Amino acid sequence: MPRVKTEAKERAILDAAAKVFARKPFHGVLIDEIASDAGIGKGTIYRYFETKDDLYFATTLHILDRLAATLAEALTPEQSSTSRLERIAVECLRFYWDRRFLFPFLHDDDLPNRRDDLLKRREAILRFAQEAILSGIERRELRGIDARIGAELFLGMVRSANLFRRSEDTLEELVAQIMSVFLEGVARREP
Repeated sequence: MPRVKTEAKERAILDAAAKVFARKPFHGVLIDEIASDAGIGKGTIYRYFETKDDLYFATTLHILDRLAATLAEALTPEQSSTSRLERIAVECLRFYWDRRFLFPFLHDDDLPNRRDDLLKRREAILRFAQEAILSGIERRELRGIDARIGAELFLGMVRSANLFRRSEDTLEELVAQIMSVFLEGVARREP
């Protein structure tokens, strides 16, 4: 009698995989570690995901979905656009603070058949930044720019800050730097 796949078991596998993949680069992760973290047998993982690549990809989508849900809870339209952008930076940095090994996968171009799923999830996160920028333009808090490009640049700054931060950097300092550079640029202002 074949075993039935359940959403709860799949979620447990993805949560365990997120923890393990966050600690090590892809090639350093063993399926045995994920199975142990999930409290299941290795074979169970392979019933849900045919390969480690499939599991890693599903884990990345799972993480992006969780980040989008976190942002949806943290942001309100009443906040100023700069407050919303700052909150996005805080939540993204906090969310990925201990998951930096999941970042490189987001730019992997050798997965053309999976790219649509990845871009769809990423678009949900991009939309939060884009909406904050559009709101800022409408409220005259920000100058008129292409909101999509602005959102891409903003999130790129957040990703870079997290990927290349030093051990002594703090979340608060990084957010302050991101906001300063994004909102004020780097050009010297003449008095």
